[in-house]
Amino acid sequence: MAELTSLLSNKVVLALLCLASFTYFILFDLYFASPSQGWEVKVRNWQTGLLALISAQPLLGLLGTIQGLLDTFEFISIFEVLSQQAIMSGGISNALITTKLGLVLAIPSLVFRQLVLFKLKKQRGHS
Repeated sequence: MAELTSLLSNKVVLALLCLASFTYFILFDLYFASPSQGWEVKVRNWQTGLLALISAQPLLGLLGTIQGLLDTFEFISIFEVLSQQAIMSGGISNALITTKLGLVLAIPSLVFRQLVLFKLKKQRGHS
């Protein structure tokens, strides 16, 4: 529970979760809506925006990793007495969580976006 609290106190993680939530909301809305003429226009209009939102997820994860590494190095510079190896390994481990989260959220988004495009292609074939 303490790890979850620590993770959610990270502003980059919160931004990543908000961005992913918005992306998945748009994807679910497009996928589960009934296909119609307006639906096709909506899907086409969202394609560039969806790619930008999905691409931003792993980049935010990398930003969180850089921030975590900087925090680790700052901590080491302040407390030189402690074991630097233990601090480095723990700090790097915590920093990489945001990269993992960014990838875990972005990859299914890409797959789901492709499903929306398949549905659009199928709808065009039936028109």
